[in-house]
Amino acid sequence: MMKILRIVIAAMLVSLPISAQQTPPSPGLDFSYKSLLERNNVAKSELIWSWLDRYKSPAEKWFSDWQGKPLVSSILIEYPAFHAGEHTTMWLIRTEDEAFYWEMVEGNESDQNEEPIAPQVYDAIYKQMSSWQQMTPKPADELPKDEWPGYFGFLSYHGSHGSKQMLLTLEDFVTCLDKTCLPGKLKSGRVMVALDPILIPESRKTYTHKSEAEIARMTPAQRIDEQISEHENHGLELSDKQSALITRYRRRDGLRGVEYVIQLIDAYQPKRTNDIRFHHAVMMATEIDEHVIRLRSSPDGRQAIDAIERLSVRMRSLGKKENYTETDLPSLKGVNMADDSVRDTLWVNYRIKMSDAELLEFSNYLVQLDPTYPSWSERDFIKDNSRINEAGSPAQVYVMKEPRRYYQAYLGYKKRTGAIMTHPASKP
Repeated sequence: MMKILRIVIAAMLVSLPISAQQTPPSPGLDFSYKSLLERNNVAKSELIWSWLDRYKSPAEKWFSDWQGKPLVSSILIEYPAFHAGEHTTMWLIRTEDEAFYWEMVEGNESDQNEEPIAPQVYDAIYKQMSSWQQMTPKPADELPKDEWPGYFGFLSYHGSHGSKQMLLTLEDFVTCLDKTCLPGKLKSGRVMVALDPILIPESRKTYTHKSEAEIARMTPAQRIDEQISEHENHGLELSDKQSALITRYRRRDGLRGVEYVIQLIDAYQPKRTNDIRFHHAVMMATEIDEHVIRLRSSPDGRQAIDAIERLSVRMRSLGKKENYTETDLPSLKGVNMADDSVRDTLWVNYRIKMSDAELLEFSNYLVQLDPTYPSWSERDFIKDNSRINEAGSPAQVYVMKEPRRYYQAYLGYKKRTGAIMTHPASKP
């Protein structure tokens, strides 16, 4: 059952997140939590003690290193992550005119998240949490199998009226409506309810689809924002008709809007992981390259490639494993998915076999001939029975629905290079 709970709550606790001149007060806060456990007569045999011993909380350092505006108040939550019990630390911060949310998970110190939040959102959370009384954990015999027994975490807060620390139970995060604790038999605990405005911003709750007429009236930059909103609210489902509608209009925009794409890419802030517009912008740039026009064919397009390269350099310098050095950049500078489809098209229709080196040469030729060649034809996803893999299954590839133009371009390429055609053409 713990596994089920971990999955459900991990989905709720999406990572969120600043940097910040005066050391803030932290009166009466014990960041080891030992005095709090002893005061509540928590037996040394309980799991929460051994969990605390394995990792030092970053909270004390966060308080001592704070260099922002003087703090008015703050809230600190620490608990075992619902994946493998990693020490998770959340810090909500209030200055006179700003508020922030910090988060870090044990083992991912380089990925400390620091997000700004609306001051009124913070104030509502502080009002709720500062009124809570400590709950008592359920007896072990009332818990689902393999669930965490005893206390599950810690809540600390301080403000103009002083400070307080209290223990949290699993039910503060999620409540099981019966002992199965299965999806559908769960509801959010008070911690999750209080944090809901941060985890699910109001803009997502109120997002609604725009009509085609509204999308048609938008500027290219507005359509980019609309596509990002669609992805953030409905994911990247292939069956998302609304996303497909927006995509159709964005492809008509072509390179119009590329300046805004570059702005989004350059706006990357590594500690603002709740804002991934830079990633959507990279995806849109590669999509234009694969379906509309090769970016490397124009100054504007090359500037977009340069922006992705700058982004990758920044990400690597920060120790980020995920960047675009080995994925998008090679295809943008060389052979992309459209080129692969062209190669498969020439094989399936004309039995022309191209090496990787020849495909790159042909791609460069097409860029000079007409950089919009990815848009010459729509594509079909087919099974190629002429190529069988080791498992005995046919190759599954994308081919161009209208192959002749690519074939004629290939003949021109061969003529230009002075090569002798030796490939049999099954379809003239």
